[in-house]
Amino acid sequence: MGVTNLQIIFDNPTAVFMPGQSITGRVLVTTSSSVKIRSIKLKFRGEAVVSWTEQESRRSDNGETENYSVKYDAEEEYFENKMTLVGGGGESKLEEGEQVYPFNISLPHQLPSTFNGEHGHVRYTAKVKIDIPWGKDKETEKIFQIISPLNLNDEPSLAEPIKEEKEKFYCCCCCESGPTTLVVCIPYKGFVPGQIIPLTIELDNNSNVTIDAVKIKLKRDLTFKAKHPSEKTNFSSSELAVLRLQGIEAHASKTWTEQMMIPNSLMFSNLKYCGIITDQYVLNVEAVAGGMYENTVANVKISMGNIPLTIAQDAPQFNNPILPLDQNNPSNNQFITNPTYPMDLPAPVPGFAQQVPPYSQPPFVPYPQQTMNTAQISGQPSLYPPTQVYNQPQLPYPDVNLQQPAFNPSYQNLNTPEVTPSAPSL
Repeated sequence: MGVTNLQIIFDNPTAVFMPGQSITGRVLVTTSSSVKIRSIKLKFRGEAVVSWTEQESRRSDNGETENYSVKYDAEEEYFENKMTLVGGGGESKLEEGEQVYPFNISLPHQLPSTFNGEHGHVRYTAKVKIDIPWGKDKETEKIFQIISPLNLNDEPSLAEPIKEEKEKFYCCCCCESGPTTLVVCIPYKGFVPGQIIPLTIELDNNSNVTIDAVKIKLKRDLTFKAKHPSEKTNFSSSELAVLRLQGIEAHASKTWTEQMMIPNSLMFSNLKYCGIITDQYVLNVEAVAGGMYENTVANVKISMGNIPLTIAQDAPQFNNPILPLDQNNPSNNQFITNPTYPMDLPAPVPGFAQQVPPYSQPPFVPYPQQTMNTAQISGQPSLYPPTQVYNQPQLPYPDVNLQQPAFNPSYQNLNTPEVTPSAPSL
């Protein structure tokens, strides 16, 4: 008896929107008999929340040490829009049958993307509540997603090449040997999911220590900032891709020109306008020394976006044209993900490292293996078009490029109904 169905239905069935866009739709109420109500209210809200618990210790009054749990958290609100669909000035009556109430709200122009991580999330919700006098209120909530575009061309420095150099001395039998120098170069610093990162790595080993291997990792570092009961920071790191190269002997040098692919399955979230969650992408290059010696490590920070650099999209690794953003339906936007069609190895970065001929390696001729759809991996609507996954080329050394499986910290806990019941047209 009473209210049998209460739904929020977006005109955009994907429930994916962009900052500054209008959200239109309707609230559908179905009753099996007439129902007295005070009001029907609809609320849209965007917020970020971080939270985690840590074990700490303190000394009790009797002098003993005791452990206790401390919850660290913080919240950040981006907007809250409230509207009254029915009532607000006394009791009203809902007649038996279906009632439809349209809505239309405008989103702010500066919003972070939807994100869901280990210690926090950025979430956008619509919640409708029917206030029933002398009875249990009826309410329902629906999550919608925000894609906040990040155009890498807006930051000119991302198109500039970068070089990172590290030097380490080893002591052998109380006698210091020559240095080991590791140089890492990339032609630009801005990338999008699915794009190839061209790498030039030079290792000059003037020491008496053998370098067993060179490891290259693409890492994503997340930072969660709590404000209560005191300011505290929590970190988490994930490896997106790994490449392992053969090492070199003592008093030897070698230069590699390599390609590392950013996984197409990476769901990039623009957190520029979020003050309590930040992310950072780092290329970690490590020369692994034999024995008990400390490794030589060079870290190169890169930036991730969903609109590629012009110099990158003109490269042969991009075969899709850049189309204007569809403000009315962002789910149709082509945030370019490199389909990795056949291409030559990248040209060396002039002046960064002394090159050895890299083109003597076997040609890179990939072939389609299977079709990957991020919706199948994450269980959520795909924000990037399906692409072909290709086998990696056979490298001239035993180890292979280990591209990691789908890494999708976003949208893990979002349970948006897949089927939306129909409602009468307005």
